[in-house]
This record gives sequence, C-alpha cells and structure tokens, in this order.
Amino acid sequence: MTIRQGRLPSPPNAYDQRWANQLVRQLEQNISATNLAASSSRYTVTNVTTDRALDADSTSTAELADVLGTLITDLRERGVIG
Repeated sequence: MTIRQGRLPSPPNAYDQRWANQLVRQLEQNISATNLAASSSRYTVTNVTTDRALDADSTSTAELADVLGTLITDLRERGVIG
C-alpha cells in the first residue's frame, strides 16, 4: 500500500496491526512535515499594539499594521505559522 504525503491509509474491514502501525507512522510524518514548514520561515513582528477590530471604511496604515501584526502573533501562538 502506497502512502502519499498528507493522505491517511483507508481503514480495513477488520482490525489489522500493520494498518494501525502504518497509520501512526503517517500521522507522525504529517506532523513532522507541518512543524518543519511552520518553523522554516519565521515572521518577526515588533511595535504592535494588539488590535482585533478593523473598520474597513475608516482606517489608517498604522491600524492596518496593528491588526496584521495581531493576526500574525495569534497564528504563531496557535502554531499555524512559524
């Protein structure tokens, strides 16, 4: 059975230890690849005032930068980006 990156093996009709081992290996590989991708390029955010409200009709460049910086910080804390 060939495993492609990001795809998990289909479950068998009956319990199969080989399938369970293969599933664990694939999950570990996917997690490792995700962590590597998240940590390879890091964003650096400085001088950000936390701002989660953006008025698209009336904004400034500084407010837009604060909202973007807050978003990057939040995503980094959740492990979504590096």
